[in-house]
Amino acid sequence: MNFERGESIMNKEDLNNQIKSKEKIKIIKLYSYTIPKLEKYDLKKGRILKIKDKIILIDIGFKYDCILSKKELQILKIKPRINDLIDVIVEKLDYKGKCFLSYIKANKIKSWHRLNEAYRRNELVSFLVLSRTKGGLIVSLYNIECFLPGSQIEYKKVPNFDYYVGKILIGKIVNINKTTKNIVVSHKIIIEKQKIKIKALIISNLNKGIIVEGVVKNITNYGCFVDLGCSLDGLCHISDISWQRIKHPVEKINLGERRNFLILSVDRHRKRVQLGIKQMIIDNWKSVIKQILVSGKIIKGKIKVLIKFGILVEIYPFFEGLLHKKEEFKFHYKISQKQRFQIGNAINILILGSKLKHKKIYFSFKII
Repeated sequence: MNFERGESIMNKEDLNNQIKSKEKIKIIKLYSYTIPKLEKYDLKKGRILKIKDKIILIDIGFKYDCILSKKELQILKIKPRINDLIDVIVEKLDYKGKCFLSYIKANKIKSWHRLNEAYRRNELVSFLVLSRTKGGLIVSLYNIECFLPGSQIEYKKVPNFDYYVGKILIGKIVNINKTTKNIVVSHKIIIEKQKIKIKALIISNLNKGIIVEGVVKNITNYGCFVDLGCSLDGLCHISDISWQRIKHPVEKINLGERRNFLILSVDRHRKRVQLGIKQMIIDNWKSVIKQILVSGKIIKGKIKVLIKFGILVEIYPFFEGLLHKKEEFKFHYKISQKQRFQIGNAINILILGSKLKHKKIYFSFKII
């Protein structure tokens, strides 16, 4: 009987131990669920618990206090204080359950996240120019070094990169190579967009008859291109430069010259502006025609140009008329026609008529 009684007592103890162990396991499991599972490179926000000579103990919600090297904050000249919240990354988990953190790497990852987000959203960013390098500049963006190519600094070619060192520029991220971790930024893109907006605003306010100031940036045989500002160019055709006939625009205009031009037409869709110079000069053509040009009148003129179908004769400054080939006198003397009609020679001509609308004068020579 005693044996049976002792056996029953042992069974009860074993049963109680089993129940307690099961409850303990449940409690441990429940507790383990409250502790976050850590993996390498996890980004966490931690609270500084204790500052020692070489390490800082930080609470990130793990079952043990985590370790951060004090040297990392000293490099960045940061003075840690108890209960300060800082961003850290899990750098290492050893077999004993110790967790080692990094503040510097956490900042780099945060910077990469900010940088990628700015690139995705096409946001404006500001960057500090650190130094010059081959082909451009090295800039700091979110504490990450980026490359600013020389072609992306300004709208025009930059002669001296050293001028920008130490300056803060505004621009955009134009390329991120996630494999090589290379980032390319641009300052020029902002200038171009600003110029496009200003260009659109300027051209919207331009109308025929307005006088504008511009700089002659290029001269061709058919006219000159004028810089009106903000990359807006206008064309002044050779026929609109002078009332006087000219062979090339350089006779009346110089490269780099700043002067006023009259707007003759504006094509807002194509962003083209037609300019004129002679239109700003008082046109005395009609009054001169009425005073000196009368049909049947003989006047003296100077041969200016020999053309296929006749001769252009100047009878007054800026006023030329056509002596058609069929109206030329056919000589029966020893003096040849080629010797008679040479540029610069003075000849007497008969006025046949004029067309005021087209500003044309017609002469005759054969009946003189």
